[in-house]
Amino acid sequence: MKKGKVLKRLFPISLCAVLLMLSLACTGTAPTSTSIETIPLFLRYVDAVNNQEQLLKLTWNTKKGTVEIDTSTTLAFPNYANESNFWVRLSPWIGLSSQPPKPMSNTAIYWDGSDTATLFTTEKDLFVGLQENNLKANIVSLTSTSMCNQYFNMTNCYTTPNKLYTFEQDPSNSTIYRFSSTEAVKTTVSGYAMGVGAEGSTTYVLSASETQSSTGPNSFLNIQFINADGSLIEKKVANSERKEPYSLLSGAGGWAAFANGNFYSNTAKVNASSHSPKFELVQSLADAFEIISTSTSLGSFGGPYPSPAFYGYKGYTIVVGSTFSPDEITVALLNDEKLVAFVLITPLDTAETNFVTYDATGKELSRYNIQTPLQIVVPQS
Repeated sequence: MKKGKVLKRLFPISLCAVLLMLSLACTGTAPTSTSIETIPLFLRYVDAVNNQEQLLKLTWNTKKGTVEIDTSTTLAFPNYANESNFWVRLSPWIGLSSQPPKPMSNTAIYWDGSDTATLFTTEKDLFVGLQENNLKANIVSLTSTSMCNQYFNMTNCYTTPNKLYTFEQDPSNSTIYRFSSTEAVKTTVSGYAMGVGAEGSTTYVLSASETQSSTGPNSFLNIQFINADGSLIEKKVANSERKEPYSLLSGAGGWAAFANGNFYSNTAKVNASSHSPKFELVQSLADAFEIISTSTSLGSFGGPYPSPAFYGYKGYTIVVGSTFSPDEITVALLNDEKLVAFVLITPLDTAETNFVTYDATGKELSRYNIQTPLQIVVPQS
């Protein structure tokens, strides 16, 4: 048994001082063999009093269940989100019809797990207030006021090393934006946009549409391909027809995340790059979420809820967000859409929280106490 150790240090942002304390020894190893043994994560904090954000690097060993926080690796930058309409909801919240609590952010993040992150921001003073401590930042300044909305980590934004993609939903026609440091490209697509992503010079959009029939309305999905020259190709997604509409308030779901060439929504996926895109239910994803939810006694949402976010990382898939309860954040590693290991961060409404690691069977491996973050930023590549 390896005895835990205490890491303690005060940072320039007093709100973001983090105490890491191992409170349960680690036993056992994850039963699933994978070439990814460690996953780097960012704990994201906001100091609303001093108008600053901080990223603190954490490394999770997915096989042993151990966690290390590098107290010398941080990145801090200004946050004056109330001065702009570009913002991200960082804190999980209960009730889709209610406004979420502050704080807000006007900085979106792309990170591939290296010592450099890309910050997409409308913050005019970011260059002046940036504090790099073994983490560096590439800054992409944006002047647009388009919004990145975020619910339980699922968001209408998608980032690459130098571009930010986002969409505004409308039942009939949605608007897709592609931002860079030099341009803002706007495209209108048919239907209710659910997800956006990009590979190479192609932008992918998953949208839902509705037709009327003698038996009532029928909902279905489309994939739109937006090429670099602005031309657009649309393909209907097979097996996606249903009576229930696709929306945030429906069990069919209203969000989809782009990862490894697929759009994921809860336990379903659509292969975006396929010549014949198809809606598929993935049983191994359902099994993974069942294992995660039964590993604790937390209460469930009790109704439809936004999907967690999915990210592609080194050929694997990382799931992050509240997967079964409003009082937890899940970070799960999947290989071929099968659970490898996962973390639960809970509760979320207290100053300090538990960071608990598990193996693929739902067996608890280690338990840590940390200051409650407002967001977990995972790598993508």
